[in-house]
Amino acid sequence: MTITHIAAGDMHSMLLTDDHQLWAMGNGNDGQLCDGETTAQRTPIKTLAGVRSVALGGKHSLILKTDGSLWACGNNEFGQLGDGGSGKMSTPVRVMDGIAAIAAGGAHSLALKTDGSLWSFGQNTYGQLGTGDTDPRRTPVKIMDGVHAVAAGPDHSLILMNDGALWGVGHNNNSQLGDGSTANHAQPIRILESVQAMAAGNGYSMMLKTDGSLWMVGFDGGGQLGDGGNINRKTPFMLRDGVHAIDAGSAHSLALDTAGALWTFGYNDSGQLGSGHSDTLRQPLRVLQDVAAIAAGGYHTLALRTDGSVWVTGSNGSGQIGLGRGTQSVSAFQALTLPETP
Repeated sequence: MTITHIAAGDMHSMLLTDDHQLWAMGNGNDGQLCDGETTAQRTPIKTLAGVRSVALGGKHSLILKTDGSLWACGNNEFGQLGDGGSGKMSTPVRVMDGIAAIAAGGAHSLALKTDGSLWSFGQNTYGQLGTGDTDPRRTPVKIMDGVHAVAAGPDHSLILMNDGALWGVGHNNNSQLGDGSTANHAQPIRILESVQAMAAGNGYSMMLKTDGSLWMVGFDGGGQLGDGGNINRKTPFMLRDGVHAIDAGSAHSLALDTAGALWTFGYNDSGQLGSGHSDTLRQPLRVLQDVAAIAAGGYHTLALRTDGSVWVTGSNGSGQIGLGRGTQSVSAFQALTLPETP
């Protein structure tokens, strides 16, 4: 049994093994662990089988099964589960079929169909659903076609088109949409060209171009833009090159370089940067080698190494890094072990 996929939400995490078995840990008060309960789990527990990938939001989870069906569980206050209801769901509900990729924001959800159409549902206070208004949607609504990938922050969404153009929509109070203004946008606007991946944090955005260069924009109060300062950026700037993958937490940033080294920067109050201390880092620091995949939660970080092991750091107040009861946080990466099961 080898771990192949990792995901992190605000205060919960999920792991996927090569047999498509899903494991969950962390805050489950709203049912977001999809285990039929509403309690925290401080070590990983088995939940669903037949899973291809997951996306975790503030208090909800999206699950993409191997048959292309989308399932959701957790908080549903704004309709972020997409089932038309408003109550918490601790057992996953089927939402849509024919799905290729998913993204979960603070309280909104994005689903990309295999035909390239983008659908959204949930909270829409700042226009983050891209519907042209600010009304919430409790069932999926189609936004646009020709979409390649999606990412969601607490209140904004990033949309990568088939032609490599990146579009953004939603909250823009810190210029996280990169258009030079601080005005919210309820319809997608074009941000940057030649993009291959993106990540959305709380008030800022990360963009990885096809040439391996990392670009940043938005809020920088805690050094999460990595440029050494603390001044918000209204338009994207290049931070560094040689980057393979990225992810954004609430206010900390992860960059995996092409050599497999993980670099972290930003807020570090819970040890989420894995630096061995809790000091804010305003420039990238190399913290771990031989890394294959990364995931940034609200205040915690997961790293999947090339040998299949998962390493964790940061807040564990709800068990989100799976190290058990009595460990509130760690400031350096520790190995996580899945429990033995019959």
